[in-house]
This record gives sequence, C-alpha cells and structure tokens, in this order.
Amino acid sequence: MPTKNALPPGPKGTFLLGNLKRFYEQRLDFFYEVAREYGDLASIRFGPRRIFLASHPDLIEQVLVTDAKHYIKHFGARLYKPVLGNGLVTSEGDFWLRQRRLSQPAFLKNRVLAYVPVMADLTQRFVGTWQAGERVDVHDLFNHLTSAIALKTLFGLDDSGDRESFVAALRDAFDLMSLRFRTFYPLPLWLPTGTNRRLKAAISHLNRVVDGFVAQGRNRPVPGDDLLSRLVAAQDDDGSRMTETQLRDEAMTLYLAGHETTALTLSWSWYLLATHPHVEDLLATEWKVVLNGRTPTADDLTRLPYTDAVIAEAMRVYPPVYLIGREATRDLELGGYRVKKGYTVFMSQWVSHRDPRYFGPDPDTFRPERWLDGLAKRLPKYAYYPFGGGPRVCIGSAFAQMEAAIILAAVGQRYRFTLVPDPPVDVTPQITLMPKNGIPAVLERR
Repeated sequence: MPTKNALPPGPKGTFLLGNLKRFYEQRLDFFYEVAREYGDLASIRFGPRRIFLASHPDLIEQVLVTDAKHYIKHFGARLYKPVLGNGLVTSEGDFWLRQRRLSQPAFLKNRVLAYVPVMADLTQRFVGTWQAGERVDVHDLFNHLTSAIALKTLFGLDDSGDRESFVAALRDAFDLMSLRFRTFYPLPLWLPTGTNRRLKAAISHLNRVVDGFVAQGRNRPVPGDDLLSRLVAAQDDDGSRMTETQLRDEAMTLYLAGHETTALTLSWSWYLLATHPHVEDLLATEWKVVLNGRTPTADDLTRLPYTDAVIAEAMRVYPPVYLIGREATRDLELGGYRVKKGYTVFMSQWVSHRDPRYFGPDPDTFRPERWLDGLAKRLPKYAYYPFGGGPRVCIGSAFAQMEAAIILAAVGQRYRFTLVPDPPVDVTPQITLMPKNGIPAVLERR
C-alpha cells in the first residue's frame, strides 16, 4: 500500500467547483499546463470528484494494463450508456470479456484485409461526385465517406436514405449526450424535459434501425460478409451466441468507433497537409511512384511508409481520442500515492503526445519524418497510444489504420484542399477532438 496518504500536487481551484470551470473553458490547455507544472502525477477536482492526471508512460501502463482489473470506465464514459448500451466501450467485467472474445475474430487481420476493396470502391465512387473549385467542409466530407464505409462493412447497407436517417439520429443523440456531460448534475432520463424527450426519441429511432439490421442478418439464407453477419454467427465455447440486444449494442458501438475517429484522423491529416505543403509534396511523390494513379490495394499498404508516417503524426498532433479515464474499484497505489476507491485517473493523449522527453524539442510541430527512423520501436509503450491500450485497446485499430491509408492515397491522387481562411480552424474537445468550425476548404484537382 502506498506510503503517501497526501494527494499529488495540483491546482487548487474554487471551493465549490474545484477545477471544473477551467476544464470546461480550456480543457486541452488545462490538462497540458497541469502536467507541465505539477509533474507526471497531478491531482485535480471536479466538484466532489477527485481526479488524478497521469502523464508518465509507466503510470499509464500501470492503470491500463497492470491494474486494469481494478478499474472501470470513468463517470463521463458511463453517461453514454443510453446510446451505446452494454457494448464493448461501456460494459465491464466478465460480460465485457465474453463480448470481446466473441467479437475479436471479426477483426483478425485477414478478415479486415477483405474490406479493403469495399473501402477503395466507395472512396472512388464518393470522390467521383466532387467538382474542382467547390467549397467544402473537409470534416463533413470524410464523415460522410467513413460513415458509408462503416455501414457497408458493418451492416451491408447501401441505401443512402437509411444511412442519412441513421447518421442524423446518431448525431442528434450524441449532441444531446454531450450536453449532459457538460452538466454538473445531469437530470435523470426519466424526467420529461425537452432535452430528455429528444434524446429518448433519437435513441428509440437508432434502436429500431439497428434491430432491423440484426433481424436481416439473422434471417439471411446465406451469411453476408459484413461484420454484423460475423457477430451473428460468433459462438462462445458453450455454443451460445449474442442476443439481439447484445448484437444491437455492439453494432452501435462499432459503428461509432468505426467511422467518427477515422473521419477525424483524415480531417486533421488534410488540415495539416494543407498547412504544410512540403509534406504534401513528398506524400504525392510517394503515391506517384508506388501507385501512379491507380486505386490502392491491400498489397500496396506496406509500400507506402510516408503515408503511414503522415497518419501516425496526425494522430499524434490531433489525437481523435484525447482523453481516457478509469475509476478505481478499490484502494490502489499509483506513483507512490493512494488512489482511493471511487477516484478517477485521467490519461490524456493530447498531453502525452506532446511530451518533449519522447518527441524532442519540437513536439508541437507536424513532422512525419520523425516516424521513419524507428521511433515507434524506441518509444516507451504508452508515450504514444492513439487507440488506448491494455485489454481494452480499440478492437478496430487495424481496420481504422488501413481505412485511413486507403482513403488518404485514393483521394490525394485526385484532389488537394486549399483552406479557406475564414472562419479559422480550431479544435473543440467533445467526446472526440472535433474541428470547432469545421475545416472549410476549396477542392483543387491535383
């Protein structure tokens, strides 16, 4: 048991709210400044909640790996259960382990590789509708594309009407859940407030749609090649399978994880490329040498090292998931301090990915070359962790990385983006790291 009963150092904040006001107003700057000023383990407070901010790779590994069984998802993540149900992101314990075991085969490398032609085909069809000189929102473009890929690979769904309805309901639900996250004491969902009624209506719509997908998957005379069909067919050691509710919750979770984070990776990649034209020129040269205008295939991926480096660097500078939290289920030790039962430990990729101890004197600079000399192998394991880590590392990480590389190369050979200066691009940390005003740009033929 720890020798220090005192709290780690940290900013005092106000008597009632602690550090909550600064967290809401300048979340990213707040975490960065706390880590730099108070060290690898700091203490903050949100109202009555005590929170530790762990920023050293060893401390992060202890929480996510060594002591993982003694932590659960934090209070903020649990707010999203009304939308995600008891899926892989929100479930815990033996139930989570069973669901993870049933889902894992659908994400084996050979199965993920089978989706590359779908990714490439949908990308080419999507880009074929663009017009040079058109003003676009880069994030909106790639959100639509990755949504179409997710619904095709997950549900085998092609119909744009169903897709638009599903996406609109999901976005409405998560916007409303974000409002709940920003409320100090969220009102229970059973209270008939206007916001609660809208949220429950959106959730009901989503559940009806996904239940229909699940029913179609179960009733197909020949199993499809989509992920849902693989989950429908998955069997535990005792021969049992997922129930309709479990399938719906996993499908909802995988859809969200399967498109929004990839859309953000691509959006921030193109923003960074547009502001670093010398990097884009090097990238275009790689595509010309390796692909010479053709659609990339799975076999091409290992021959595009600079493309991989650009994606890795974009996820370092603008990590789609910028914060992970775990709540202690018993008294624990971390960095010589006592983590009491009920305390939360935050770990921020935004902070870790900017640590000069691991990324040199220019950690804020977008420089993909840093990944070309074996940096990934030299780094401590949890200095760079865009997909989380430990037993709960993102199950779709290989899918997402492959999809990002295919789309970046397929789009980049035909178009580039010139940023529109007004409004300026900025970040807003919601559930994920969103562009505050979108990323307005003009399409240009390459």
